[in-house]
Amino acid sequence: MVKSKIYIDKIYWERVQLFVEGHSENLDLEDSNFVLRNLTETRTMKANDVKIDGNQFVCRFNVAILDNGYYLPEDKYLLVNEQELDYIAQLNPDVINDAYQNLKPEQEEEYNELETQNGKINFLLQTYLKEFRKGGISKKTVYTVTPEISSDVNEFVLDVVVTTPEVKSIYIVRKYKELRKYFRKQSFNTRQFIFKAIFNTTKFFHLKKGNTVLFTSDSRPTMSGNFEYIYNEMLRQNLDKKYDIHTVFKANITDRRGIIDKFRLPYLLGKADYIFVDDFHPLIYTVRFRRSQEVIQVWHAVGAFKTVGFSRTGKKGGPFIDSLNHRSYTKAYVSSETDIPFYAEAFGIKEKNVVPTGVPRTDVLFDEAYATQIKQEMEDELPIIKGKKVILFAPTFRGSGHGTAHYPFFKIDFERLARYCEKNNAVVLFKMHPFVKNRLNIADKHKQYFVDVSDFREVNDILFITDLLISDYSSLIYEYAVFKKPMIFYAFDQKIIYDA
Repeated sequence: MVKSKIYIDKIYWERVQLFVEGHSENLDLEDSNFVLRNLTETRTMKANDVKIDGNQFVCRFNVAILDNGYYLPEDKYLLVNEQELDYIAQLNPDVINDAYQNLKPEQEEEYNELETQNGKINFLLQTYLKEFRKGGISKKTVYTVTPEISSDVNEFVLDVVVTTPEVKSIYIVRKYKELRKYFRKQSFNTRQFIFKAIFNTTKFFHLKKGNTVLFTSDSRPTMSGNFEYIYNEMLRQNLDKKYDIHTVFKANITDRRGIIDKFRLPYLLGKADYIFVDDFHPLIYTVRFRRSQEVIQVWHAVGAFKTVGFSRTGKKGGPFIDSLNHRSYTKAYVSSETDIPFYAEAFGIKEKNVVPTGVPRTDVLFDEAYATQIKQEMEDELPIIKGKKVILFAPTFRGSGHGTAHYPFFKIDFERLARYCEKNNAVVLFKMHPFVKNRLNIADKHKQYFVDVSDFREVNDILFITDLLISDYSSLIYEYAVFKKPMIFYAFDQKIIYDA
């Protein structure tokens, strides 16, 4: 089947009006909408006017009023043709060729010095950049719209940046903002003071080694993952008779703790002799533990496929060299000796404190009895998979961290994927990273082929029913390798990620 596409042939401006001309291939444009949509799919701005002539289109966007009478907000926007399926506009190579032909000699020299193809394309796209300076000359107040190939999704976007000096508001508004900022800071400082006071007081009264164990996570709501297997092994060895075991969990790092846990956590951190964590846990990096305490990191991922922690120092979203993040760990347990230098680097701890015991939650991958049990449980929970080939799509997120995490679902040809499932008696399970904010919308006609299983916290259980894994930079590939089944790496931004 011939693929349908939308191409951008021309970009130009008339005052605050952005015009985009283009054409479609194998796609009827009648009764469709053209919109600008940000990467996290939280903003959609409909074109002020669209003219259709056969497969040709001209979109007009008034950036001064596009957001319900207000200017187009700062963000990165795709041009999208909305129909039953969405079509993301691509850049016609002729647009780049025209820009290249118009380069001046000094610009051509600068262009040739660029190393990456995306860098060269974005250099040429500067031709279509539009700046609005306050009063026509301001260097401090500037509204800029830059066409570029996004490093997040490797697609053509309009990058809107608003640069403004600190706004001098009227006195009462300014005072209100100052007071709000002051009280927020005081509230934060008060919470920190209480947290540390409870922690330090508890620590002072528990100087001797005791028998208290704490499992705590800011990214899981229950005893699961590595924690569950460690805890179950403690029960098997009757260690719950010897140790006093406590838990403090919350589902997401951005969630607020309940009022009781606000006091329980610092108390138990000060009291516990063994503290297990399995992910980034900001509050434990703000206190100083007594020497007899063990803070044990049992990282949720396997292997050293992605960079985290201090391995990202100097990069966007990474900690600076003097950060206290992760340094609290007295031990970190990893899957093999090969991982030792990578995790020591990531956590800012000595290599002798990284112990290659293997990852607890992967033990079940070698347990045939568990495999039989979990396959039946998964079939009961997901009856759609019975008698079908199961494809698991489990990529990591895009963006610089949990605040900007998203996945560009428009990169997936759902129509073609559904036809594959129909032809090959298959279903696709979508397991997105917990940070991803934009949810997968499955069309009604595709619900017999696709299922969103992102709410399953323990992805390893899904591996037992998976016949083919599709991933990118997720460490899940190491677990799935145990099954000796095929994997596909769908990394549309491979060069960009590696450059970063």
